[in-house]
Amino acid sequence: MEFEKLVALMRGNGIVGAGGAGFPSYAKFDKRADTILVNCAECEPLLRLHRQLMEMKASEILQTVDLIAKTVGAKTVKICLKAAYKKAVAALERNLASYKNIEICLLDEVYPAGDEVVMIYEATGRVVPPGSLPITVGVTVFNVETVFNMYNALNGAPVTHKFVTIAGEVKTPATYYVPIGTKLSELLKLSGGVTVDDPEYGMGGPMMGSLGSDSDVVTKTTNAVIVLPENHYIVQRKKARPSIDLKRAMASCCQCQYCTDLCPRHLLGHPIEPHELMRVVSNHDTNNCYNNTNCENCRLLIKSNSYSRQLKKNSSNTNNSNIN
Repeated sequence: MEFEKLVALMRGNGIVGAGGAGFPSYAKFDKRADTILVNCAECEPLLRLHRQLMEMKASEILQTVDLIAKTVGAKTVKICLKAAYKKAVAALERNLASYKNIEICLLDEVYPAGDEVVMIYEATGRVVPPGSLPITVGVTVFNVETVFNMYNALNGAPVTHKFVTIAGEVKTPATYYVPIGTKLSELLKLSGGVTVDDPEYGMGGPMMGSLGSDSDVVTKTTNAVIVLPENHYIVQRKKARPSIDLKRAMASCCQCQYCTDLCPRHLLGHPIEPHELMRVVSNHDTNNCYNNTNCENCRLLIKSNSYSRQLKKNSSNTNNSNIN
């Protein structure tokens, strides 16, 4: 297929990153890419839709990513998934013989194996510079469901449906393929209803997701709904006030630096040191917090923006001469 035609087709059919980012997929087609990675390594606990999709649609996904690779001129394609996804791996192996340029890349059962930057290193040995896009090292990454949506677009079907895992406190946890715009309350009916009196709804995984309500609707980036009781630890953490978190940080962080020693991005050489962020937070060092933007290179630490807002609030009630 001609490059311009592929770009126009994906743009016209509304293909965006289905893994959660929602980035327009047509903008990721780039002839500088020599390697394409298909992300089928779900970071978040309880999510199952990506491995299940690979089990059911391995042939379609391989066919599509092969066409994309040939169109952009990429020499290598790697399907990245965890070794524990045995059914998905078996489905790939049954269909892989026809594709000499496609291989399976097995990842460990660790968090965050599905993080784009970490996966690129594990699959290729290349390190994406801080704040840069994967294409700077010759790599393009597509989520497995995004590739499936591309398959549909190549066959004349725009994005109208989404795979969503419903898990937690429901009678029948499962993955459903539902129209975009479906209310969460309808999904809960499909799962037999909730099994607790005080449900809270986690939109996305327990690590990076946020709390929603049963009136929320499925979008192009909705991957999961996890129903939990109101008193569950995860729910309480997501409801915690930044001001309380600040006090807990001040009381508990001893600057042991273990968080930095174990940080995946830090281990890749990125200038990310979580213990330094904790030092800023613990000491209400507003100026340092705003000048030090290294933590913004990691989407996990972007969550700390709530600390920044709280520090700004604190600084408004503080004599500026006392802030260094």
